[in-house]
Amino acid sequence: MNIEQTRRQLGMTQAQLGRAIGVSERTIQNWEWGKTTPSTHHVKAIEQLVADGEPVTIARLVAIIESQQRVIETLTREHTIQ
Repeated sequence: MNIEQTRRQLGMTQAQLGRAIGVSERTIQNWEWGKTTPSTHHVKAIEQLVADGEPVTIARLVAIIESQQRVIETLTREHTIQ
């Protein structure tokens, strides 16, 4: 996987991609420059961003996070009730 090419295909900056998968901008730079390689976990996270076939925007990422937070809140509330 060419990280830089994939990132550009997604229309993201290094910082945005880093935030989306939980690493720093410097980590993305190191991957793109060949200084280090991403873990299997991080490769899969990037592949998931690409798999949707839609451009990843900050608004879309925020919507995904908010959706996940609602699920967590619901599960927490249900668990507390029992």
